[in-house]
Amino acid sequence: MSPHWEIGTASDGFEPVAPRALASVARIDPYIVWANATQYRDLGGMPRGRMPIAIEMKQGGDTARQFAQAIERNGWHDWIWMSALYRDPPAALEATRFCTAHVTRDFFAHLDTDLAGKFERFTEALALDSPGRAFTSAPRTDPSPLMHAPLRAKLGRVIVGVCDESVTFAHPRFWEDASGARTRFESFWNHNDAADSANAAAGLGYGGELLKHQMDALLADLRRPAQTSHAAGGARVYGFPRDGAAVVELAGHYPARTLGHGVRHDTPLPMIGVQLRRRCRALRAALGPCPDAELLDAVRYVVQRAQDIGGAACHALVSVSACNSAWQQDGSSLIECALDELMDAGACSVIFPSGHADLSRCRGALTIEDRAELRWPVRAHASSPSIAEIWLKSDQAAPDIDVQIVPPGGIESAWLTLGDVGIYTRGGDAICTVVHLGRGARGDGHMILIALAPTAARSGMRRAEAGQWLIRLKNNARSRVSAHAWMQCDESSDDTPLPSPSHTRGGHG
Repeated sequence: MSPHWEIGTASDGFEPVAPRALASVARIDPYIVWANATQYRDLGGMPRGRMPIAIEMKQGGDTARQFAQAIERNGWHDWIWMSALYRDPPAALEATRFCTAHVTRDFFAHLDTDLAGKFERFTEALALDSPGRAFTSAPRTDPSPLMHAPLRAKLGRVIVGVCDESVTFAHPRFWEDASGARTRFESFWNHNDAADSANAAAGLGYGGELLKHQMDALLADLRRPAQTSHAAGGARVYGFPRDGAAVVELAGHYPARTLGHGVRHDTPLPMIGVQLRRRCRALRAALGPCPDAELLDAVRYVVQRAQDIGGAACHALVSVSACNSAWQQDGSSLIECALDELMDAGACSVIFPSGHADLSRCRGALTIEDRAELRWPVRAHASSPSIAEIWLKSDQAAPDIDVQIVPPGGIESAWLTLGDVGIYTRGGDAICTVVHLGRGARGDGHMILIALAPTAARSGMRRAEAGQWLIRLKNNARSRVSAHAWMQCDESSDDTPLPSPSHTRGGHG
């Protein structure tokens, strides 16, 4: 079958997710529409386990804790489960609305019934563990509380938290003494450990947890350098890059500004660590969506353990590594709003990286008066999907922008208007998906999502063409529209996602 474009709307199809989500959630995640339109084919196949999701509860409705209690009360565990971080939060976080859950595919069937009107938005953890393998979870769904962590009254007012893929309590920077017999970490949650391991994290559902006395015992038994891997009693000690801990070490010497001036610590502060899920480098850099659920769980864990161990007045200063994420970064993404809620509660301060080596290649900005065109150099031999996000903002009303996609040497699409979903197919397989739904779950602005199949052939001819794709934007209103683009680009290409000059009204094009 020759390549062609199919244009529809999210409410027309893609059963069962899109119609039910649109009926019950004001702001749908465009990534979920893409995933279901393509049957998760570029994300390792249809999920068979539980999928982590991040949720913003409807303002004025249930809090996260009340929703967790409703799950327990109604016996919904077969299709949705929440961890002890939200079932039994510290007093300072009882009124929070942002939370996470682990859901099966049956969750979507309840969106317009049991869950109708409960959510403002939710995002799914769309990620790959490895090429061709979907990221799902198999949490321990029992209602266990967190492991008891004894209060240490003399610990101080501040604990430093670090959430990163490569952190380890065995690194010399985190030793409590010169001999390396004790660690500064008071507790440590490793997302990479199996839920049924010997040190399974009780109440958290996934990963393994160690408290200080357990880590000190492992260090006492450790006879090799900290950069080597070691296994003992089911607890794994991972190596750490030589230059990766500088920010955390610096944070450990300087308290948050919210604590006031004049507070000085002569010795490094105690720490709480979370090792995030490790993914292969190519996939970590390739897939754009921020892992909202994973990051929110990590920061909530640091805050809760800080108060368990240091007391209710203990403040957590948390350093978070978010890798190469594609959100608009204007404060309106789900994870940013969730972290703002925690900071507004006075429970923590959060530090994000201020830059990334790939940002200049991935991001672009332009103003659209009439028409504009973005050049998108797509890399060859990519085993993961390629993603582009176009965020739109108008000086006056909501942006009235149409989008057209031109594959390299292929057939240009019709102009897609607000509410459209376009799929470029070849032989019945989706090669390019365009989701133009306006204001969605990923932020306050209007976002257009363009998702391409991998450019590496996996089954016959099903692959997207590498080379220069064109994204054309047409402004139907009189007011100018500003656009910010996030794109994965061919690193060997000299092109970045730069716009061609915008045509003025009355010009050609």
